[in-house]
Amino acid sequence: TAFPLTFSSVSRQYHLITDKKSWTDAQTYCRNNYKDLATAENDLDFGRIQREAQRLGFTSEAWVGLFNDINSWRCSRDEVPLGSWTNWGADQPNNANAVDECVTMKGDGGWYDLPCSTSYAFICYDEKISGSDKYVYYSSGKTWKEAQDYCRQKHTDLACPSDDPQNSILKNKIYNGLIWIGFYRDGWKWSDNTSVSSIKWSSNQPDNSGGNDNCAYVVKSVFGSSYRSFDWNLCFFGCDTSGGSTDGWFDDEDCSDQRAFFCQSLPAPKKRQVMKVVLQSDQDMNDPTVKAALLVKIQQKLKEQGMMENATLRWKEQPDGSVFYKQKEEKSENVENNTATACEL
Repeated sequence: TAFPLTFSSVSRQYHLITDKKSWTDAQTYCRNNYKDLATAENDLDFGRIQREAQRLGFTSEAWVGLFNDINSWRCSRDEVPLGSWTNWGADQPNNANAVDECVTMKGDGGWYDLPCSTSYAFICYDEKISGSDKYVYYSSGKTWKEAQDYCRQKHTDLACPSDDPQNSILKNKIYNGLIWIGFYRDGWKWSDNTSVSSIKWSSNQPDNSGGNDNCAYVVKSVFGSSYRSFDWNLCFFGCDTSGGSTDGWFDDEDCSDQRAFFCQSLPAPKKRQVMKVVLQSDQDMNDPTVKAALLVKIQQKLKEQGMMENATLRWKEQPDGSVFYKQKEEKSENVENNTATACEL
């Protein structure tokens, strides 16, 4: 009888490509030749990136798989992407603050992207009410998320105008300044869709200083002469990977810039299968010599049946250190009660 188990390794392997490419071309290259552009979400990942750079004597800047998803605008109420009709103000959206991921409306009805953490008045939408009264204005200042939560609790959701008449209704309800409406987008993401928990930006980054800085690279200061060596196998709870620098790892830049880049690959998942072997023998099956000879024979037999050449076998020890144990068998009409020896490997 066999009892299969499977497990996999998730440690990333990094590959520095020194041929300079734009971020998009680098992503294509990595996906064609490895797995994707590099994700470095923790100290262990970044330590491996540092070691790969050190191996090649690299001390410059290089793209990783971090990008700002500026085209993911959608409505909070139904998560439907923004359609062909919009009412952006002049030069909007511009991500001027580098983290402008939510939408406000001005008194002229124009839309403007701003940081979601700012507090403004807001307009809710209530599907249970008809006419223009379904749009409810609140003057109390809230962040975009606070306004969304409030609207969902008291009404349906934040308001998302889908045409000029709806936009005009909202515009006419604005008493002063800006209001939140229900459009928002995703922020910084990893190319391989790994969830972003935190990003170790350099000082004052991201800043979108070029106006279109939507991709991230590893700053060269972390690859400089101040590189520090660690035993990364011991860094289970985090290590100081700053390389002697107190600054962060990443800066934002225009995705069309040409840079070296890091690709990543993932080791093939490893599989383990546990087999139970039942034998009848007068020998001491726990004798090391007997166990070794038997293991060789089993391995030869399994290879004849298609087991991969790089597969290995080992005995599974019991808590007392033994491999084989005696197992009672049921009586039958023609077989005397006897003892079988069993083990798992």
